[in-house]
Amino acid sequence: MKVVVLDAMGVLYRYGNVQGRVLIPYLRDQGCDAPEREIRAAYRAATLGLTSTEEFWAALGLPPLDADYCRRHTLTDGTIETLRAVAGAGLEPACLSNDTAAWSALVRRRFGLERLIGRWFISSDLRARKPDAAPYAAVLDALGVAPAEVVFVDDRPVNLAPARALGMRTILFQSDDTGAHPDAGQRPDHHVTSMPELAEALRRAR
Repeated sequence: MKVVVLDAMGVLYRYGNVQGRVLIPYLRDQGCDAPEREIRAAYRAATLGLTSTEEFWAALGLPPLDADYCRRHTLTDGTIETLRAVAGAGLEPACLSNDTAAWSALVRRRFGLERLIGRWFISSDLRARKPDAAPYAAVLDALGVAPAEVVFVDDRPVNLAPARALGMRTILFQSDDTGAHPDAGQRPDHHVTSMPELAEALRRAR
């Protein structure tokens, strides 16, 4: 094993249901009364790189609020310690996230994660979102590693399936709000419920 690819929302950061738990409540606090379906459609377009974040806010009748919105995110307990343990074990941590490049950069800089994760693969840059196969292939190509040398960590079983199909080892991380459990046909190699458990699972896989 050479690389650990981690999801952001629901793994590095606390909430996997980022639209329901972070974005939509934030928009309501700003007085946005757009229907939820419109918000979700605008979010999908932005995270696919089809629109900018400025266009996202404008579509919902708001001024640009990138920095203020990104302050709503919180780290999962133990993230920093686990990333240090990954690096200390000689593994390269990377991130594959469904997000906009602008928001991803603001949040990771806020928590100092750029010092711990060198490679960030963001859906708006890739023009594709998990669980589409394209982002996973792009990560493997950019990292220059074989699938068997990668462990992929996500809080959604559906996002683990393409990684497993490519030959990566997989770990399901049970986030606070997704509460996902492995289905009979979607068994990851490991299932963890906290960052300390993840660190231990990676140690054993190593």
